[in-house]
Amino acid sequence: MKRRGLLLAGLVATSTLVAQNTGSNAPVVSVPEIYLIGSVHNMHFEERYHYSLVDLQAQVRSLHPDVVCGEIVPGDLNGPMEGNFPPEAAMLAEMAPSWGVRFIPADWRISFAWQARAEKQEANDKLKAAEVNAEQTKIKAYYDAFNGASLYDYTNESPQFQAMVDHLFEDVIGENTPSDIAAGAWHERNRMIVENCLDNAGSARRIVFVFGDGHVGQLQRQLAALGLKGRIPPRAFTPVGLGTMPQTVIARWERNLKNLEGIVDGSIAVSTDMKAKVKDTNRAPQLKSEIELYLTRQKAP
Repeated sequence: MKRRGLLLAGLVATSTLVAQNTGSNAPVVSVPEIYLIGSVHNMHFEERYHYSLVDLQAQVRSLHPDVVCGEIVPGDLNGPMEGNFPPEAAMLAEMAPSWGVRFIPADWRISFAWQARAEKQEANDKLKAAEVNAEQTKIKAYYDAFNGASLYDYTNESPQFQAMVDHLFEDVIGENTPSDIAAGAWHERNRMIVENCLDNAGSARRIVFVFGDGHVGQLQRQLAALGLKGRIPPRAFTPVGLGTMPQTVIARWERNLKNLEGIVDGSIAVSTDMKAKVKDTNRAPQLKSEIELYLTRQKAP
């Protein structure tokens, strides 16, 4: 399943709309403004992409959201599995309250067993597996070729990138196929992300989804199916480098790292399926290096 992570590491049921009583017989339905920000997971920690976690914070705050819906499953927020989700999600969960913003964990994941089963089925269809791998290789090459002002522009605001991702998931992988399940039940996952976010947004007037950049096109489709528009905002930040991270965020990452290591060595009990997922993603070494990066930056003169 690690090859899925390659793409998605680079790569936001009914809507909770607010009916306002205007004194007439027919209530006026208040439709929230919805924005989609594609994050880039581990690439936020590399200077050359000019899209750091500090830049991501600036992009989110420029929209003045009421709520931010992020890439953590609701039941895993503040739990042992939180570290298996992208580091920017835990960062946003930690920092949002200080901005006067409510963080909503909105992700959804299928079981590791189902995903692994579908990957085996896809692998048995050598033609399909080769087709999927070829498209993933094209997307990786697109990332590798970046040399612009910011990876935000290169992904979020790029019709070429969004078209490549759409072609992969809509034309090559498709919906309700072994390849779709192997990709984590991609279409259902994004439908549930929208549902989880909107069902918990309450009377929020401005909602911001922050998910891997590969989600953006599918989230727009899922929102459109509900009659809602998900906007991709233009870049609102000037890249400032990696910067520093609040100690509270580093402490949260350190707690998450300890939990992941405990899950692997058996000192922290989780389900067999979750333990298999943690071992497969092998997230702990990456998180450890990211923590060390920001600890070093804190000590720098």
